[in-house]
Amino acid sequence: MLHYRVTLRPLAHCFDIALEIAEPDPDGQVLALPAWVPGSYMIRDLARHLVQISAESRGRPLPVTKFRKDHWRIEPSSGPLQIQYRIFALDASVRTAYLDESGGFFNGPALFLRVVGQEDLAHEMTLIGPESWQVATAMAAVAAEPWGFGRYGAADYAEFIDHPVILGQLACVRFPVLERPHSLVLQGRHHADLLRLGRDLETLCTWQNRFWEATPFNHYLFLCQATTDGYGGLEHRASSALICQRNDLPTALQGSPDEGYYRFLGLASHEYFHAWLVKAIRPAVLAASDLSAEALTRDLWVFEGITSYYDDLALLRCGLLPEEQHLRGLGREITRLLRSPGRHRQSLGASSQDAWIKLYHPGPNTPNAEISYYNKGMLVALCLDLHLRRASAGQCSLDMVLHALWQAHGVTQRPLPEGGFLAVAEKATEMALEETLRPWIEGTGELPLAELLSAFGIALRLRSAEGPEDPGGTPPAGLAAAARPWLGARWKAGTLGAELAHVWTDGPAERAGLSPGDQIIALDHLHCNDRNLQERLAAYPLNTTVALHFFRGDLLRQTELLLGSAPEDTAYLEKLDGLDAVVAERQKRWLYGATTGKS
Repeated sequence: MLHYRVTLRPLAHCFDIALEIAEPDPDGQVLALPAWVPGSYMIRDLARHLVQISAESRGRPLPVTKFRKDHWRIEPSSGPLQIQYRIFALDASVRTAYLDESGGFFNGPALFLRVVGQEDLAHEMTLIGPESWQVATAMAAVAAEPWGFGRYGAADYAEFIDHPVILGQLACVRFPVLERPHSLVLQGRHHADLLRLGRDLETLCTWQNRFWEATPFNHYLFLCQATTDGYGGLEHRASSALICQRNDLPTALQGSPDEGYYRFLGLASHEYFHAWLVKAIRPAVLAASDLSAEALTRDLWVFEGITSYYDDLALLRCGLLPEEQHLRGLGREITRLLRSPGRHRQSLGASSQDAWIKLYHPGPNTPNAEISYYNKGMLVALCLDLHLRRASAGQCSLDMVLHALWQAHGVTQRPLPEGGFLAVAEKATEMALEETLRPWIEGTGELPLAELLSAFGIALRLRSAEGPEDPGGTPPAGLAAAARPWLGARWKAGTLGAELAHVWTDGPAERAGLSPGDQIIALDHLHCNDRNLQERLAAYPLNTTVALHFFRGDLLRQTELLLGSAPEDTAYLEKLDGLDAVVAERQKRWLYGATTGKS
């Protein structure tokens, strides 16, 4: 067994860790920190947070040699080995570690050195911290009171680093889901209605467990940090780490849910669904990784895109999300894809494979060159579900495919091989799907969204954006699309004016010679900034040429801008009236989860 003694140093933002290795490698023990965090596909070089490291055996100091950026070798010793090291923790995210006098959080890969060659041994940690603090983790307690400091353990290193820990003054609501204990733990200031959160999460989790017809854990924790403006989540085998805005949480005085609460429920739904699709049904490439280098796969869309499709669909089907809100969300996702010219350049498979160097490293040309495998993957899942239901006259669905995926790769714990989703889908539905699915995954053409939605009594409408903050999903409320001028750029507040963040390929701004980073200070010789640029643009008819002044670096420049027409890249969905009985039933079964066959 390997043992880690973790001592909290809140004022220093550090975790001091003492690692005991009873039987080190006689040729010299190698230690490593992961380069990336499971569930977040980006090299994070966690070793940069390791401040110091030393080793000794039987009271004798031993040399520690760093031979890779995140690997160390300890000189051979004849007895047990003690490693002392310190991790600096000031990243307030769900991925790594944070610690101050108000509380803390850590994800295992950020703290725990891997003892190379001994990953299959049992791992334990002893947590030592302020007496007034509480501890929440899904890791099994070995010698610790509930919510207390003490000893916790796991069967091996992979499980050990898959149980994040939240610390501090915690609020908790407990609720059962099909006789399995669940809890939501909140850290940070908030005025949340815990009873309502417990009821709604119980409803959501019960639906998901019944959907899968199996549960891959004995208990589950939602570990949530309530902050001013944070958002994010990361899945784990028996818990999820969440960050939300405290204003997104419902209060006791709140009536009907608002956009913020739906956003929180969608986040919780997404990460909970991953307990099946990512943690139990695992991609083979990722399952085989030792976390020391990228694990390239073209299948991330399967795991993130399909989960993104079901996160809000689960809320709709369990009664927590109104139908109009769900359709609005679909419209916004379609809008997001249509506003990405990169959809004509990067395929869904390539987006999955390039996640390590592109999705998590956005730049000024991102919209022109890339897509998100979350976004397009979700829309491909929608198209596949609708296609299966229509082509089989309601006998098949994506629900059925996921059930088959669970039986083949969840129950058996056999990782899903690269490209294996298609074979599972074809076997489950007894349909030839490659000619349909392959262009959606590896091509760059448009998805048949309008055609498929129409077959289910839903019209896909397009309009121009009503301003830079218009996310889509709703009918037009302002000027007609044909009358709306367009810059062809996205901007933000700059030090001198409106700083261009992105410039669309072949748009008015690019044709005028503008580039990302330029700061527009005047339009038609009138001062403008990020707050009034849209208003200034709206004052001119289409096809008007206006003088534009901007700074590129410290050089003042002038150009002529020909205002173009805003593209119809903003989508919303409308339920059609007068549907015949067949289409109405098809629509109902899609939205609320049923087929006429086995699903």
